[in-house]
Amino acid sequence: MEDRELIEKIIQGQEDLFSIIIDKYKNKVFSIIYSFCGQTSDCEDIAQNVFIKIFKALPKFKFESEFSTWMYRIVINETITISKKKKHNVVPLDINNSEDEEKSNLIDFLKSNDNTERELMQKETQKMVQEALGKLKDNYKMVLTLRDIEDYSYEEIAKMMDASVENVKIWIFRARNRLKEILTEGGNLK
Repeated sequence: MEDRELIEKIIQGQEDLFSIIIDKYKNKVFSIIYSFCGQTSDCEDIAQNVFIKIFKALPKFKFESEFSTWMYRIVINETITISKKKKHNVVPLDINNSEDEEKSNLIDFLKSNDNTERELMQKETQKMVQEALGKLKDNYKMVLTLRDIEDYSYEEIAKMMDASVENVKIWIFRARNRLKEILTEGGNLK
């Protein structure tokens, strides 16, 4: 069943069909949220809020754009709003947060891996980038998340963020430059 048909039926009272929309989009929604703010438990809360907002807003959807584009605008806005409230400043890139876990994983890693030095450098680089991303403005962090982590095109990002393609390109350019500055200022890039 196509999105339009589903939405029309949901609006007409077949609310149980909303589970099909959740199943269809939950992985991508969760991925965007996780890429932006990190912690799995927070992502689950944000995703739940996002789907509640989408459900409540369905009658306002006018079919003037793709449903997914409209929905991702809600995902982006809600993610930024909630993460501001929770003061998230870090975008994890699959790095463990618990020091004990890190230590035990590091010991196991050192024992079992021939490419230890290279992989340790990669983890350290990820950690530096993670910290630097946390220092960016939310809109810069979001465009980098959508472009460089989630691999959306400039056009898709423009639709999701309700902006022109040129603005998206400018934001990404500025965000990458600012990220480089942060890394350089911190002595992390030579």
